[in-house]
Amino acid sequence: MWDQKEKTIVFGVFCLPLIWLLYSLFSGRYFPDPAEPFMTLSGIWSAIFISLTLSLSIIVKWSIFKKVSRYRRFIGLTAFWYSLLHLMAYLVLHAGFSWVWISEDLLKRPYIYIGIAALLIMLALAITSPKAMIRKLGKKWKTLHRCIYVAAIFVIAHLWWQVKSSPEIALWLTIVVLIPLGIRVKTTYFK
Repeated sequence: MWDQKEKTIVFGVFCLPLIWLLYSLFSGRYFPDPAEPFMTLSGIWSAIFISLTLSLSIIVKWSIFKKVSRYRRFIGLTAFWYSLLHLMAYLVLHAGFSWVWISEDLLKRPYIYIGIAALLIMLALAITSPKAMIRKLGKKWKTLHRCIYVAAIFVIAHLWWQVKSSPEIALWLTIVVLIPLGIRVKTTYFK
């Protein structure tokens, strides 16, 4: 278990991107169109945290990094919260809660569907994340939480679908997701 001081520090570190996003938004850094940079950056942070969650499955195999495994659930929840922030930025800043705009956007941008699918998977994982749910679900919990790999693939697909001129971030995040996914497939199906 980790102590309260450690939780506070980790929580503070994970909130730094959010603080920067909000500071930039309210200081006018993203104007005249705050929607695009805020959506992009919140989506990238979500992808970073989901990639970090998956890469922990490799990192914790080395005994020197064993203690890091206790952050896995917290990092996964952080990925979910940044995904939710990404969706809220879309609904509020981009679409202005205009359901006409959103319905037209859904026809023009099919990558929204895959992003929503990733968010729904992460929502299910977030809801079943507390220790009480782990006990209640038993062995089914692990099976359910392996869906993080599906969510990660959806997040990466959502990201690639939107890449316009510089694919560096999408490329690096793809590599970070594919390595643990490849290891999971190898250990599960090719023992």
